[in-house]
Amino acid sequence: MARQLIHYLKTLRQFTRLSAEQRQKYLYRPRRDFTRRSPLSFQRVATLILGLMRKSTAIELADLFSFCQEKTVSKAAFSQRRKLIRPLFFKDFFQLTVQQFYRSFRNFKTWRGLRVFAVDSTGQRLPDEDPIGDHFGWHTNQHVTVPSVHLLFTFDVLNKIVYRIDPHDQNKAEVRVAYANVEQLPKDAIYIYDRAYASYGLAFLHRRHGSFYLIRMKKKDSPDIISLLESKDNERLITIRLKDRAYRSLRDLGLKPKWNAEITARLIRVDLPTGEVAVFMTNMMNRRRFHHRRIAQLYTRRWRVETAIFVLKSFLQFACVSAYTQPGVEQDLWSSFAFYNLNSAFEFAQQKDIQERTQHRYYTYQINRNMAAGLIKRWVPSLFLDSTRKWRAKTTVLKEQLLLHLEPYRRRPHRLRSHKLLRGQGRHIFEYNYRSTL
Repeated sequence: MARQLIHYLKTLRQFTRLSAEQRQKYLYRPRRDFTRRSPLSFQRVATLILGLMRKSTAIELADLFSFCQEKTVSKAAFSQRRKLIRPLFFKDFFQLTVQQFYRSFRNFKTWRGLRVFAVDSTGQRLPDEDPIGDHFGWHTNQHVTVPSVHLLFTFDVLNKIVYRIDPHDQNKAEVRVAYANVEQLPKDAIYIYDRAYASYGLAFLHRRHGSFYLIRMKKKDSPDIISLLESKDNERLITIRLKDRAYRSLRDLGLKPKWNAEITARLIRVDLPTGEVAVFMTNMMNRRRFHHRRIAQLYTRRWRVETAIFVLKSFLQFACVSAYTQPGVEQDLWSSFAFYNLNSAFEFAQQKDIQERTQHRYYTYQINRNMAAGLIKRWVPSLFLDSTRKWRAKTTVLKEQLLLHLEPYRRRPHRLRSHKLLRGQGRHIFEYNYRSTL
């Protein structure tokens, strides 16, 4: 596993060494930018941004140049240098953290031989600047209009990898964004959706693409669901037709649906511990391979995408961007997703060590994500700026440090979710056993 991690990190490290082709792709002026010897080289600027600049820019610069044992530069100089890099570099770096994970860690986790992805969306307010709102979108309520972005997550719940991010504005429905994604995603996977994505359009697209889906349906979506709820059956096969709103939505997106196309689906009824009854729709027809009890257990893993969003917003301080320009904000967003995946790669690589150290304990343990974020942030400059011998040695030290901060998996208690209204004057809320590490 150590070799796999080193191979993974080596590929990320090499990506910041710009080739002639990469200079054309990622720099606005490839013949002029980052050609002279400067304290703020491309690698140093990229390292600062990829390492999550959550403190004052001046302090972040002081920390980096202290690491380099050089005199620091002004934050104005850094702001000018970051403008020379296209946000596409950080987006491609994020995508590399995804692709290289599955290439380096060939023993990545699957369920019945399939990867499991949860699809969910979240919103995020951005700095109140017109260019940012014009690019990402605006959120409007009865009082104010502010820049905001919605992010559709496709998240590998077994390996804790943010597989894909689709930014969109609030005027575009989440399910329509999900429609456009289906045929661009891997076939060897199961895609889990909650009730916000209950749609026959998704069923049609997954069948056409050849991938599996699991959708939690609303109780009054169709007579078939009502009939299943009134019966004592655990499951039932139904035939649905693609028409009306689902057909029009797919047609408007240019996905070429067939009017009144017949789709066979499997409805599964599950009695939840809270007393509520849930109904799932899926195209996993093999009842021996995909027993209805196992499918119900599979859906509970969807919650990990919610946990990932919490980690990004709370531990990684996703809203705390280091720029007030559209390209700078975009750089920070993609860097946050890449940093999350880097954290997950370390956790995955050390699972065997964690099991050996905690095999005598009652609970199953995992690395504390908050502590890991702080330790990895302080190690990032070594990955990109140190010599090969130094960064590998420091990586060994980092792995030992991470193993000192373990926390148990505890069964999540079944309780009704309460939605809290977070007002502007009350955004700083005390959280038990939580301190920022970045």
